[in-house]
Amino acid sequence: MKKIMLSGGRPTGKLHLGHYVGAFKTFADLQENYNNYFIISDIHMLTTKSTKKEIDTILENSLNMIIDAIGMGIDPEKTTFYLQSQIPSLSHIYGIFQNYVKINRVNNTPSLLEMSKHTNQSEVSLGLVAYPVLEAADVFSLKADVVPVGKDNIDHIKITQEIISTLNSEFCSNFKVPDYLTTENNHIVGTDGSNKMSKSLDNAIYVRDSREEVERKVMSMKWVNKGEEGINVVLEYIKIFDPELYETIIYPAYLRKKLPEEKAKMILIVVLNNILKPMRQRMKPYLEDKNLTFDLLVKGTARVKEIADESMLELRKAIGLVDLNEKQLQYTRKVK
Repeated sequence: MKKIMLSGGRPTGKLHLGHYVGAFKTFADLQENYNNYFIISDIHMLTTKSTKKEIDTILENSLNMIIDAIGMGIDPEKTTFYLQSQIPSLSHIYGIFQNYVKINRVNNTPSLLEMSKHTNQSEVSLGLVAYPVLEAADVFSLKADVVPVGKDNIDHIKITQEIISTLNSEFCSNFKVPDYLTTENNHIVGTDGSNKMSKSLDNAIYVRDSREEVERKVMSMKWVNKGEEGINVVLEYIKIFDPELYETIIYPAYLRKKLPEEKAKMILIVVLNNILKPMRQRMKPYLEDKNLTFDLLVKGTARVKEIADESMLELRKAIGLVDLNEKQLQYTRKVK
């Protein structure tokens, strides 16, 4: 029997090649080996995006995330997509888990410490601090065996392991302690050459970009000659998306100053469109009929709800929380 893998993301907007390199390529490569579940983490989204305007985008962004994921190679025949906030048992598990981790432990996660450098502490929500605990509840509720994560979030899965191990030790239970797999690349540079590829910075190449949009973005990239300061984004992208071409032809020509800027950009346009063409083809039927995507989300969520309900009951029973239905006969007086 295949093990269970949990992957996913927050429904904050369109997905781009940074998501592909940083996570989705790994998800797609692993999917043959596991029973795959993909969480649309809309409660996690609330930790940083909780206005009415932002919440109103959740459904549309969720459907678009599924379509983009399919484009990047996630097989809808082998993956169960589900919406986090539609799993009531998850909140119950989350509430219990909070009592088996110390506040200093979550305060000192690398991801929160890094975020704290750029955020006013008075603006940090309790939900954001407890983000790893909710992730632990996600993993536990699904009975996941493995979670692929970026290097920045390994500590989140370690917190999951610690919480479940504490429960197993305290209550002599035998809950599954999950493992993690790290993705090789955390991010790629944006088209501006100075930042991580990001929706908010408008420096991304999206998986839905047309050939014309790709060409426009590539041709506007700044060209950096050998010895000049800055990253040559054109070469960087060729290196990522066609490493053999880069090593054997592109970089040697660049070193010899035999690689004209326009030629390099035209090569990159071809390289990127070779990557994006099959993505566009996989997305096409779902873009033409979003009912197909909505149906995937509804059916997947219903399936996961059953699993999470079972996990919640197992957790309650293991730690000894009272079930009034079971106690009713004991405390109900017989009426003569």
